[in-house]
Amino acid sequence: MSTDIAIFGEALFGRIRRELLCLFFLNPDRSFYLLELVAILQTGRGGVQRELANLTESGIIRREKTGVKIFFRVSDDSEIFVQMRNLLEKITDIKSMISSAVRSADKTIITAVLSPIIMSGNIRSVKLLIVCNEINDMFQQEMNRIQLLTGIEIHLKILRQSELSTFINEHSSEEWISPGTGFLLAGRHEDLIPEKTDEESVIREPDLFSESDFNW
Repeated sequence: MSTDIAIFGEALFGRIRRELLCLFFLNPDRSFYLLELVAILQTGRGGVQRELANLTESGIIRREKTGVKIFFRVSDDSEIFVQMRNLLEKITDIKSMISSAVRSADKTIITAVLSPIIMSGNIRSVKLLIVCNEINDMFQQEMNRIQLLTGIEIHLKILRQSELSTFINEHSSEEWISPGTGFLLAGRHEDLIPEKTDEESVIREPDLFSESDFNW
């Protein structure tokens, strides 16, 4: 996704409103309560409450009470539901979000490779390969948060550095890994090149007679 589209999304909506809309429209089957939204957006309670009030008053979001908790969910019968969902999908920059999470992990991540978005019916997903000596729970929690904010499933594969060579050799047909149509977020391209098999490494003698009419 181009940076221009991501900038367009930031200009069109403030961060809290944009992320709330993404949560609701890209997860139409989910309901969220206030403190859950505050935790996902990683922001103050007051700003979330103000945006929820505006979105509820406009009819974009529904407010439902279950027991002692009040939940919020998108009004999927809204006339703008499809158009808004399509717009939010276009301005969602999952590559930048995951890249930022990889950088925040400091030096614990050695290699990170992200596939392009994969479409399967109505499901959008990406594959993320992480090579590290140690991965903490915070990184996996951030991947879960990004899934909610983008509506894109992240299929996460975590390896130790000693396991990478074997994995690459066994999955050499995965073009997003090697030779590479994916996005290298950390590490070196050289580490993703499969090793040649013994058969491929042998220099064979030329067959002088295969193309001739020679008969014994």
